[in-house]
Amino acid sequence: MLEVKDLSKSFGGIHAVQNIDFTVPTGRIVSLIGPNGAGKTTCFNLITGFYQPSRGHVLWDGADVTASKPYDMAQRGVIRTFQKTNVLRGMSAFENVVHAHYLRDRTPLWRTFWREPGSRRVQAEIDESASTLLDLVGLGKRKDVGAGSLSCGELRLLEVAVALGAKPRLLMLDEPAAGLNTREAEELGGLLRRLPGEWVESLLLVEHNMHLVMQVSDHVVVMNFGKKLASGTPAQIQANEEVLEAYMGKAA
Repeated sequence: MLEVKDLSKSFGGIHAVQNIDFTVPTGRIVSLIGPNGAGKTTCFNLITGFYQPSRGHVLWDGADVTASKPYDMAQRGVIRTFQKTNVLRGMSAFENVVHAHYLRDRTPLWRTFWREPGSRRVQAEIDESASTLLDLVGLGKRKDVGAGSLSCGELRLLEVAVALGAKPRLLMLDEPAAGLNTREAEELGGLLRRLPGEWVESLLLVEHNMHLVMQVSDHVVVMNFGKKLASGTPAQIQANEEVLEAYMGKAA
């Protein structure tokens, strides 16, 4: 689905990302890990069009989409979240997920105002989909609660539901377990494993929770100082001496 080739980004004299290569195959969960400042979120920004690379290419379904804007990537089915929870806190959990369906709703504007049968049918389908997604992430009983009243863990789950509302093909989650306790992270891991194949085609994660990464990932890419340090299966990464020394702070 996604191929990153020789991706690089410099800010003045700072090389935030250097010569990064990796792929996200269909049906897989791929994780980017590394210490703070390693360049993981910069990679997300380059893939989704928030930054333009200094060098390299982003390929989507074999097509070069390097110059695409964020809204172009979203319309192609590449949907991302951000490190800071980005939901509408003045609306309920249900209303947040309903609003996320805008990429799917192709109802003409005049039908929205006139509320003719076609638009009512579409709205009913969206409402049903939003309820299903909230049930999926475990927030079904909290659907009418204002987002501003949800806990940190619930907000993270709501953010996943909102992203799924846009019907992504590739869902990119930036630190989805940030602020979660051990039980919440375990529940999130179980949810993520269920998504590929039914709700999304693939997942790309940036995450610092190593237990979660090793629990859910099919492939792991390790970054350090903007460069790719290693890549492989979770078992291979856990046994990699360079990763243990440079990232986890200890030798094997």
